[in-house]
Amino acid sequence: MSTMTNADSRRGLDLYLGSDLGGWALDHLPLAAVRQVITLDEALAAQAAAAGLVVHLGDANALVLDTSPVALSVHYPKILRPPLLGRYQRAYNIHPGYLPWGRGYYPVFWALWEGTPAGATLHEMAPAVDAGPIVAQIQVTYSERDTGGSLFARVRAAEQRLLSEYWPRICAGEPLPSAPQPAGGTTHLRREFFELKRAVSLPGMTAEHLVRLARCLTFPGHTGLELVLGGQRWELRLEPLHDPPA
Repeated sequence: MSTMTNADSRRGLDLYLGSDLGGWALDHLPLAAVRQVITLDEALAAQAAAAGLVVHLGDANALVLDTSPVALSVHYPKILRPPLLGRYQRAYNIHPGYLPWGRGYYPVFWALWEGTPAGATLHEMAPAVDAGPIVAQIQVTYSERDTGGSLFARVRAAEQRLLSEYWPRICAGEPLPSAPQPAGGTTHLRREFFELKRAVSLPGMTAEHLVRLARCLTFPGHTGLELVLGGQRWELRLEPLHDPPA
């Protein structure tokens, strides 16, 4: 573990990383201003260490951190609690949802399932989850031809665009203009997602609902919808439709 002086602690960026997009950030963004990386992912920790960065592996709320002035969370899977969040002059989060729609768990899935706006948002972090003022966002359109996977890919590309555009200003410690989130929107918890998956065995879940749910559930980490019929396990999975060649 590297040692740091008090002068070091007054500059730089603390980068909180989760899987997938965190790896992209380490591969594609200039890292000179990153003072330390905090992650729960061992592969990301090794990747960051190989890039010469100071790494802390674990839940940031339980770690003893000499915080920098600015923090950026890129899909870090833990909520930064107020005692830690309050130590930063500025703290930002990149979120795979078009806030205020899609706060919380799996926003791409819920957008497709509920027919609500999808996209990516860079926002200030606040004690309430995904509720901080919006710095910038990109809305991503979709149609009935999309699966969770095809929409997920376009939302991920929108997140990468926001990170690439705002990264230099975040690293420089520049205060980014922001605006409060509009009223309304949607919020979903992790348990709601799994309760919905379990509901496929309930009476009233039509074949149309099953097919639509399978379409929404076909995204990285989920390969569709598992069904048990006649004592056998089946997987219902849909792929994106493509226009035939001209």
